Amino acid sequence: MAAYSEHSLHIIHCDLDAFYAAVEQHDEPALRGKPVIVGGSADSRGVVSTCSYEARKFGVRSAMPIAQARRLCPQGIFLPVRMKRYLEVSQQVFGILSTYSPLMEPLSIDEAFLDVSGTEKLFGAPVEIGKKIKYRVKTELGVTISVGISYNKFLAKLASELDKPDGLFVIPHDKALKILYPLPVTRLWGVGEKARQDLEQLGLKKIGDIQDLPEGWLSARLGSSGQHYWELARGIDRRSVEINEKRKSLGRETTFAEDIDDIPVLKSTLALFSAELCRKLRRDKLYCSTVTLKLRYNSFKTVTRSRTIAPSHADMVIGQVADELLYKSYTGNHPIRLIGLSLGRLLPVPDWEQGGLFEEAYKYEEIDRIMDQIRQRFGSRVIQRGNQLNT
Repeated sequence: MAAYSEHSLHIIHCDLDAFYAAVEQHDEPALRGKPVIVGGSADSRGVVSTCSYEARKFGVRSAMPIAQARRLCPQGIFLPVRMKRYLEVSQQVFGILSTYSPLMEPLSIDEAFLDVSGTEKLFGAPVEIGKKIKYRVKTELGVTISVGISYNKFLAKLASELDKPDGLFVIPHDKALKILYPLPVTRLWGVGEKARQDLEQLGLKKIGDIQDLPEGWLSARLGSSGQHYWELARGIDRRSVEINEKRKSLGRETTFAEDIDDIPVLKSTLALFSAELCRKLRRDKLYCSTVTLKLRYNSFKTVTRSRTIAPSHADMVIGQVADELLYKSYTGNHPIRLIGLSLGRLLPVPDWEQGGLFEEAYKYEEIDRIMDQIRQRFGSRVIQRGNQLNT
């Protein structure tokens, strides 16, 4: 493997453009060139998940209430989320990316980092790899992807953002500070609304304002986050691309002391599992996209049944799906020896996803967050839902 300095352009960030809307336009050619808004019907109370660039011209944005999007773009075509289809395309995209490097770090369903160190002999320079990725995604899957290339993760991600849609942008070391200088501080990784206010109170509105500070000035006022912002402003990011070998699923199962054929007991057991697993997802800021039920009868015959869902970590959402899988799987003819529940296709919760993709799920998640806070303060057993009481 070739040796790379810290300034080598070996990090590639790939970000699918308006992903959900692009898939809808690919699958239904009549939608191409039209303002497509994915998230629910025009009369729903949900929020926009993704919208096409045609809709963005009217001011429609992700996480915007559907009602507001309808006012801004009354001619918009409002479509429900088809998460199973998006996951299918996402897996195909990641399959293409993985052919160019084993060092791939997915960030979400529609973006990932690649470290292409030492792959020139196989695939060419990083820019050539970026062009090949764009061509294959477009010709094989019918959607476009923006590619950013630089010597670290922060700048590679920024590069892809600066040339959207369907772009390919490179930030070399000798131009990084100049490119960063005029950008607003919100372009720095980790600067949200609260951090923006803190920085602006110090008179720091653009990244160049932070570049001009001596090292230590900002950390003396904001602590470790200040040092983090100062380093990013100067094009410094020491994080490496991490192969996603983190847990891809969470599971819980139990073998009963006596075989069970009591539906209420089975349901309350699943409710307990759902709550436990969803607490772990919320703690780790993850969503799951599949729910799998496992049943083992007293004859030792084992049955599994899965369902793909819109990403969620709400107890009630996962519990309801588990119940439906139970009704479809359990015949009642033989007692159950073992029952299990697993949640798979784990995805990071998007940074912008504060209001929830779907109105009903968001209500459940708000209740879950309050219950989590109560348990953290007073103990894990102090509060639980009634559907767990038969366990």
